[in-house]
Amino acid sequence: MEYQLTLRLVNDKKGYSWLFESPEDTMPLFDDVVETFQHYEVDNMDSFIREKKKELEETGSSHTAQIDVTKVEPRAIIRSASYKELWYDGKYFDDILEILTDKLGPPENEQFD
Repeated sequence: MEYQLTLRLVNDKKGYSWLFESPEDTMPLFDDVVETFQHYEVDNMDSFIREKKKELEETGSSHTAQIDVTKVEPRAIIRSASYKELWYDGKYFDDILEILTDKLGPPENEQFD
C-alpha cells in the first residue's frame, strides 16, 4: 500500500504526484504543505472549495490547483477517497509545483486525466 500526494491543475487537466510508503511519511509532509502554502489560502477555504466543486460540476471546468493525499493500492484500479485536500486559485499552480519539487524532488508520476 502506498500513499500519494498529488498536485493537479483542473482546467489544464495536468497533475504531478509523489509516492510514499506509509501515512507516517505522508501526513506530516501534508501538514508541512498546508503551512507552506498558507499565504495562498482564501479567507474562507470551506466556502471556496464548495464554490469550486459546484463550478466544476456545473461547467466541467474550474481554474483551481488542488493538493490531496490518497491511499493507493497498486493492484487495484480504484483509488480511495482523499484523506485530506486543499484547493487554491489556479494562478499559484507553478509556484506550488516548484516548491513541492524543491522539497520532494521530481514527481514520481505526471498525470493527464
